Amino acid sequence: MNDSYIYQSDSYDRQSQRFVLPLYIKDELGGYNFSSTGTLVKYKGSHYIIFAAHALDGGVDFERVFLFFADGTFHQIKTFAIGHQIFKDDDIVVVDCFNRVLEQKNYFDIEKKSLNGFEKRFFAWTGFPISQSTTKSVHKSKSPEALKENFVHTDESGNYFKSAKYFTIISKIRTNNRLEITGDYCRNNAILKYKGKVSMATHPKGMSGGAIYFFSKHEVLKDDLDLSFRFAGIGIEYKNNKLIIGVARGRIIELLDEFDNENPIPFILSENCTRAAGEIET
Repeated sequence: MNDSYIYQSDSYDRQSQRFVLPLYIKDELGGYNFSSTGTLVKYKGSHYIIFAAHALDGGVDFERVFLFFADGTFHQIKTFAIGHQIFKDDDIVVVDCFNRVLEQKNYFDIEKKSLNGFEKRFFAWTGFPISQSTTKSVHKSKSPEALKENFVHTDESGNYFKSAKYFTIISKIRTNNRLEITGDYCRNNAILKYKGKVSMATHPKGMSGGAIYFFSKHEVLKDDLDLSFRFAGIGIEYKNNKLIIGVARGRIIELLDEFDNENPIPFILSENCTRAAGEIET
């Protein structure tokens, strides 16, 4: 652990950023380039990673999308999945991980919708802006040991990536319906939680695919995370330097149902038990 590194975050934000994770694209030379953000959700007993489909623009194959782990290794997102589907029109990729859960991460229970105790006029959008990614490209020659030493901070509360710093935007809601959720974000003369007033706040490029959620009043962290963070959608676009556009919770649920209907999990009967085909053993 690097004792000179200060992880600037309170307990509430530490939990909020565990619902999202940075995504990397493996290039033709075997290196890894920072791409965008993924969000972790659970629905009807399955666990999913959701990210923006435009992360695959330019002919990028799903097989080239990777996650970075605290041990300094990159892992192909496909290895965690029993299936995936690209919803191009909605700019959403659904990755079904079934019962595979990432350690030290949080998952939104998107079946919960009550907003009692939550701030209803604003939403938060959390992701990994490319401008705050200290390492946008990792050469294939870098060993896991070196990457862990340089990019992972460990303390009593967990592991944190120094290579990609999260950012949270609090936005006043413009629209929130079945299909989309939108809000305002003015970067000029903004007041940030940890830096105070700045002439120009962080651009959200790279936050696409990050979680949009309602937060408990006064950002109080409760014992039950479901009472502190309530899923509202997936952030997709920052338009005209003022408007956040996201796919709303209702539409995400429709896409998950559509995915399940089109990709039913087959079951194989063995001598002793019945289990889901493709299930990852641990």
